[in-house]
Amino acid sequence: MMGADQAGGPTRETGGFRSRIKRLIPRSLAIQRLRWSPRPSVLLTFDDGPHPEVTPAVLDRLERYDARAVFFVIGWRARRAPRLLDRIRSEGHVIGNHSHLHRAGYVLPTARQVSFWKYYRDCARCQTVVARSTGAAPMLFRPPGGRMTPATMMTPRLLGMRSVLWTREVSDWSFRRAEDARAGAVELLRVIAPQDIVLLHDDNRCVLELLDRVLPDLRSRGFDLASGVDLL
Repeated sequence: MMGADQAGGPTRETGGFRSRIKRLIPRSLAIQRLRWSPRPSVLLTFDDGPHPEVTPAVLDRLERYDARAVFFVIGWRARRAPRLLDRIRSEGHVIGNHSHLHRAGYVLPTARQVSFWKYYRDCARCQTVVARSTGAAPMLFRPPGGRMTPATMMTPRLLGMRSVLWTREVSDWSFRRAEDARAGAVELLRVIAPQDIVLLHDDNRCVLELLDRVLPDLRSRGFDLASGVDLL
């Protein structure tokens, strides 16, 4: 299922004018890289779920390789999957807020925009959904599309969250075939480095093919896949 992130496509944060501007944003406003660790650590993050079929399969693969991740959930989807949220938390992962409705205007500057208060209320609604299901409101926030605007910077602070962006992504939201996923895995493994935060999406089945190739390779290369959630 395609979300609003996918309507315009995320930009690769490893290059380009926008990414250079984002690097100037202080860590207090948005975490863009893991803190240093003596072990080479990377963090996988998943946006736009939970998906009733893809997310459990993602969790199975993460468990197989002792990996811990952050799942930035969309509120209306999370509301339909309370048991899946419980599983995410019980297996040592972290649940983050990715807004409730994930409107196109949150992602695309050319789409119809909402007021600050509508954006705030929408993200607060996602907080409530997760808190009711798990007993704890998210502490982390990912703005849809990675957009950094006054609304997307102020809202998480008012709701007691920290924003988390990313350093690597391979547009996995756009994959439609196994060949796409395999090519994405090759690209990700070529560029990934310690302290990276990787953006993936657990509402696209093709991410499973990518994980089947990326996880064993990272493990064989000595990457720590578990401690990244503690290095934000």
